[in-house]
Amino acid sequence: MLLFFHNWSHLKKLGALALVAVLLSCLSFAILFLEYGVLNFGDSDLPPYQPDTPLEKAFDAVWFTATFGAALLWLCVIIYVIALMFRFIKRRVA
Repeated sequence: MLLFFHNWSHLKKLGALALVAVLLSCLSFAILFLEYGVLNFGDSDLPPYQPDTPLEKAFDAVWFTATFGAALLWLCVIIYVIALMFRFIKRRVA
């Protein structure tokens, strides 16, 4: 990923990271809506408890992966913004 971003400006790098984070966040919300709103996977949460089907487990695995990826990218965006702010402040003070 760093080799791909090599010749990009800081603003383009930040925008690309934020765009991918937004897309993963939207994917995560879409999976949750599809899982609990349309397919009603959450109805087995009441007694008598039934084991999750393989499809439910697959949805949960994809949702967890998308959510974890989005969280990591949002963390990278925040750290990158802080690093850019420190760089900007250092240039203004010098």
